[in-house]
Amino acid sequence: MIANDEVRFVELKNKIRIAYFDCGSDKEETILFIHGLANYLWVWKWNIASLQERYRCIAIDLPGNGFSSRGDYPYSIQFFSEIILEIMESLKLKNVTLAGHSMGGQIALQVAINEGSKINRLILSAPSGFEYYSPHDASLFKSAIAFGNFLAMDETHIIQSINSSFYRHEKIASEIIKDLNSLIKVNDRKSYRRMLEMCINSMLDHQVFNQLKVIQNKTIVFFGENDQLIPNRFLHSVPTKEIADRGVKQMQNAKAVMFKETGHFVHIERAAEVNIQIALFMES
Repeated sequence: MIANDEVRFVELKNKIRIAYFDCGSDKEETILFIHGLANYLWVWKWNIASLQERYRCIAIDLPGNGFSSRGDYPYSIQFFSEIILEIMESLKLKNVTLAGHSMGGQIALQVAINEGSKINRLILSAPSGFEYYSPHDASLFKSAIAFGNFLAMDETHIIQSINSSFYRHEKIASEIIKDLNSLIKVNDRKSYRRMLEMCINSMLDHQVFNQLKVIQNKTIVFFGENDQLIPNRFLHSVPTKEIADRGVKQMQNAKAVMFKETGHFVHIERAAEVNIQIALFMES
């Protein structure tokens, strides 16, 4: 797990403390990394290890996650997108590229929709937001969440959730599971489940698919063909590549990179290849 002495904190308005990891501050360009639902900043370490040689790399814990503040926050995509802009302002970041995984990808997309001129590029790893849910689909999904055990957030659920996000790499999955269990044990599970439910509802209620066309930022999107989370296997029986192609087609300046035999944590499973692609993308 990331050592406590490696974590820094920045305090935003409303006394929200954001935990972050920062390296390469002497570099001209910054990549700001945003984790996905129920995760933490260190899921980007396999990318930062390489990319910090060329870029300033900052990975954050979103409010309600990791070492960041927990509280009575709205926990919506819009709330998180405003947090990202606040972090950029507070840390006086310039030449920023946003990198987001899963829900973090949708947050990055929302920033680009709202304030695209404030960022340079987008790097998206299996982003939510590319998959469109009809009102009927969204209602079914919420019902499944309400009546199922998807937000139990106990040790068994975390093991199942993380393992299903990988096509392979059992050792890395075990490391992430250990870290998340440690973080959850020291926090209130009821408030944590509330945060997760609010995040999921926001992803469904405030979708970005139909707004992707306004994004002008140059974008690269990574997906694994064996992603078990995108698309939603209960509602949409289409290949992951179809979701990727639909989203990219909506955007003005985006391309998708697909990896075979790869799951939802594409930036971890294919870290070496993804890092090369990111470097080429940033330099192009």
